[in-house]
Amino acid sequence: MVLGFDQAFTPEQRAAVLVCAAMLSVVAVLLLLWVTDIYRLLPGWGAVRKFDHSGHEDLRVAQQLIREHVENHESQSANKHYDKIQYGAIGRPTWGVCESADKRETPIYDPTYGECKMREGFSETQKMRAECEWWGKDEPHFMAQRGFVQPPLTINERYVGASQRMV
Repeated sequence: MVLGFDQAFTPEQRAAVLVCAAMLSVVAVLLLLWVTDIYRLLPGWGAVRKFDHSGHEDLRVAQQLIREHVENHESQSANKHYDKIQYGAIGRPTWGVCESADKRETPIYDPTYGECKMREGFSETQKMRAECEWWGKDEPHFMAQRGFVQPPLTINERYVGASQRMV
């Protein structure tokens, strides 16, 4: 195929030129329809001039009452959820609980983190967990007591050695 300037195209180039010409013509037609607003003559494309039903004041009041009821119900259910929430879990743990009876939480303000809660009896809980034989002792403190110490990392290290047996 030869177009202007004595340019010869391969079959692939010819197909690309035809696709490009088709796309440009479609864009030109759509632009013409948009500029002239002809698309508004088609059914369903015009502005909404009549609604299915004109509401009255009683309907508006009823809808407002339903909306307020839903908002109150959502806020109450959210508050109930926060009252039942467990510390650090999505529910009651299946493996048991090892905590002291003194579980008071005192709200404090930290300049770095903002509003926080301080758990008053947590030191007793830590002592109970240290003495408990079935409670997991995978915290770094207990691992160091048992002799599992990770070597210090160095920059550009090829591997990290595990101080424990890997299963």
